[in-house]
Amino acid sequence: MHQSKFKTFLALCGVLIIAAGFASLGMWQWDRAQLSRQTIKIDTTLVSLESIAQPRIALPSAATLRHVRVEGTYETTFLAPNQEDARGVRGDWEVGLLHTKSGGAILIARGIAPMPSLISGTGNISVNGILMPHQSDNYAPKKQGVLARLDSALILNQTALDLYDGYIIAQSETRGGVEIAGARIDPPKPRTAVPGFYWQHISYVVIWWLMGAIVVFLPFYNRLVRSRVQPESHADEQPKETRA
Repeated sequence: MHQSKFKTFLALCGVLIIAAGFASLGMWQWDRAQLSRQTIKIDTTLVSLESIAQPRIALPSAATLRHVRVEGTYETTFLAPNQEDARGVRGDWEVGLLHTKSGGAILIARGIAPMPSLISGTGNISVNGILMPHQSDNYAPKKQGVLARLDSALILNQTALDLYDGYIIAQSETRGGVEIAGARIDPPKPRTAVPGFYWQHISYVVIWWLMGAIVVFLPFYNRLVRSRVQPESHADEQPKETRA
């Protein structure tokens, strides 16, 4: 009798632990659903590129989407086809390799091609823009003068300069105090604090809590089934009356 009660107690503990696990997963998804409606707070203070990033070093996550300024001269330009802006509009971007005044070089997504050429001329070019991490997916075939993706790793063999990780989406370019005209790229908006959509996380909440409810209900369901089966079994086992 005691052994049977002990087994029942262990089974009950197991059910509660599993149900609590599903409930906690549901709460975790609930918290993520609330966070999905919050955007990452980005510091919009304009800072120098050199103050938050260095050449030949991976771009720090805290530097992503920061508003930066940098000065230098363009060494060459590339075409980055089939790029997508914040509104989902695809187009060909003109990308320049800027040799910074402090040393090193960084890719600048100048605007929608074609842009005014700034390769020739005197004086440094001042660029204000948004610092982005390098891209991982290719958007075009690899060929001369074309960047399949915005990633300085693709041009390592084309320059002796130390390259910055990531790239800058230019919001303005000036030379000698004169702003350069051109079709600028709509910069990306700050992302949500967690990936995914609100109702996607809510659906997971429902699934996890439903699983927890099933785990709690199963022992009672098994007991109900046994209580119905046992009377029928006893009835079948009753001895049949024999006729004299």
